[in-house]
Amino acid sequence: MRVSTAQISNMMVSSMQQQGGELAKTYADITSGKRLRQPSDDALDTVQIMQLNKELSFLEQYNDNIDALDNVLRQEETLLTNMVNTLQGIRETILSAGNVALGVDGLKSMSGVIEKQADALLSLVNYQRADGQYFFSGLKTQTAPVVETTTPGVYVYQGSEDKKQVSVSGSTDISANDPGSDIFFGSGVHAVTVVGTATLKDTSILDLQTFSAYDNVVVENVAGTWTTTATPKGGGPAVLLPTVVTGDELTIAGVVSTTIDGATAVGDRFTLKSVDTFTALANFASAITSGGDFVQGDVLGDMLNTIDNTIAKTGQVQTRVGGRLNTISLIGNSHADVILMNQTLRSGLEDLDYAEAISRFNLQQTALSAAQQTFVKIQKMSLFDYLR
Repeated sequence: MRVSTAQISNMMVSSMQQQGGELAKTYADITSGKRLRQPSDDALDTVQIMQLNKELSFLEQYNDNIDALDNVLRQEETLLTNMVNTLQGIRETILSAGNVALGVDGLKSMSGVIEKQADALLSLVNYQRADGQYFFSGLKTQTAPVVETTTPGVYVYQGSEDKKQVSVSGSTDISANDPGSDIFFGSGVHAVTVVGTATLKDTSILDLQTFSAYDNVVVENVAGTWTTTATPKGGGPAVLLPTVVTGDELTIAGVVSTTIDGATAVGDRFTLKSVDTFTALANFASAITSGGDFVQGDVLGDMLNTIDNTIAKTGQVQTRVGGRLNTISLIGNSHADVILMNQTLRSGLEDLDYAEAISRFNLQQTALSAAQQTFVKIQKMSLFDYLR
């Protein structure tokens, strides 16, 4: 086979170009610290890295959600603690109002104290975050949750019953707030005689959560048997509740207990409606300034029951918030472990082994240098050198 000088030169140049390219690639790998800098370097590993990056992106977003949710829940926890403290102060004031030595002037002064404490409580439930959102309005975060109606002393909840949900993992959403209706509405009960001369007194809520789900409860004497019908909030068919009567004591399905005061007859009917804390406080403040020189026991007892129920409901919400904080803490720790594992896997796939790369770089550099020196010597070879 005949080999020309040009062919040898081309082969040598091509070989040096290839070696130079490999040397440049190794140098770029060392500079970047990455074994894989483009998909063609290793298609299979590149696909795995893309999947890991996608999962890491989701986990990092979930962690951002957890951090934001943690801040919101801790703010709510602080507000709830302040509510309990305010409610305890109101309870002490109510107990003080039962002191018969106060007299008319003392009760008027006590009424003013209760009104200011109620205003402080109202400001807590209507607290706004820096971005203008209300904590206790459910999904209606731009609407004040509790407001006084055009009728003085009557309050309504105008938020939604739903809660904001925040995704903290692929399968878990955590509530970011609680509606004010869960705390301050359905905390008291007001009994009205619709038919008959008897009345209900010493009415107590036995199950706050169940009672709060009803718009009203009707108790009726049907053919000598007491029958109770409850109407759920938001409509829906009426529900029959088991009713037990022992002497004058009437207990409704473990939800409400009350005492019948007076003679009853067939057809007598009573309506039990839930009372919110703010309306109850307004009515109590009005009652102690217009009811004489002392507060009647049933008025005082009903107000104390309402406040105690409100404190209990606030405690239930605090427990829920604490549970959410524990949950997101556990999920956040789990995310951190998975992120670390995925980063380790990704590093094993794409990061460079510096010891191997530097050894390869030195070997390639030596090979290229040898090829260049060989090429120079071969280029000098000629038949004319033998004719001298």
